[in-house]
Amino acid sequence: MIYFIIPAYNEENNILSLCSHIAEHMERVQKPYKVVIINDGSTDGTLEKIISIQNQMPVEVHSHYPNQGVGVAFQNGFKIALELSKSAEDIGVTLEADNTSDLKIMDQMLKRIEEGHDVALASCYAKEGGVLGTKFHRKVLSKIANFLFYLILPIRNVRTYSSFYRAYRMSTLKKLKSIYGECLILEKGFECMVELLIKLAKLPGIKIVEVPMILHGQNRIGKSKMPVLATIKGFLKVILVHGFINRKLTATS
Repeated sequence: MIYFIIPAYNEENNILSLCSHIAEHMERVQKPYKVVIINDGSTDGTLEKIISIQNQMPVEVHSHYPNQGVGVAFQNGFKIALELSKSAEDIGVTLEADNTSDLKIMDQMLKRIEEGHDVALASCYAKEGGVLGTKFHRKVLSKIANFLFYLILPIRNVRTYSSFYRAYRMSTLKKLKSIYGECLILEKGFECMVELLIKLAKLPGIKIVEVPMILHGQNRIGKSKMPVLATIKGFLKVILVHGFINRKLTATS
């Protein structure tokens, strides 16, 4: 079973298109799936749009109000998907709700998990990856942040740390959940994906691989929900805590 875990905040113009693309892709590959959407306090018609297609595809929506941030949304989404998952062969796929994730590379990501990897990252900074249709200042922020993560954090074979688009072996996430419990994700902002990746990388024998992706910002209708200043602060906090403090503690323990 493939579990799609998607946080959504005010995505009424994007969510139906995304779900349609997922349904088309999964029908083509003939694999069972379920879409778990966390409606993170949307104030537009996002919830109603999702409800309108529940009789057409296996999608469920869980809402919390007010908006609490993608970290809380992912924490809840993983909890729900892990409770639903019953097989060691299950795979979890996290996606942006705004249609910027390229579903054309999903088969490659799933194949990497089936080949024995624990996590497959869609990487716009890997060779043959790239970013299109995104404002210059956001490109610069993302590139600088991911370069700093590469230099400072102890995960050497990764170039893209902050992307939502990933495939996970659900049994590996269950192992991580058994260690961290309700503290699986503590960061509330976009930096939560970096936090989760660092925790995964600490598991003994973990296998993480990247799949090149072109991020298509032009597919998004509306503005990005990423708050620039808050995200910069969040990235710096993750670098400080996980890049310096934890490393120092490990070195002296």
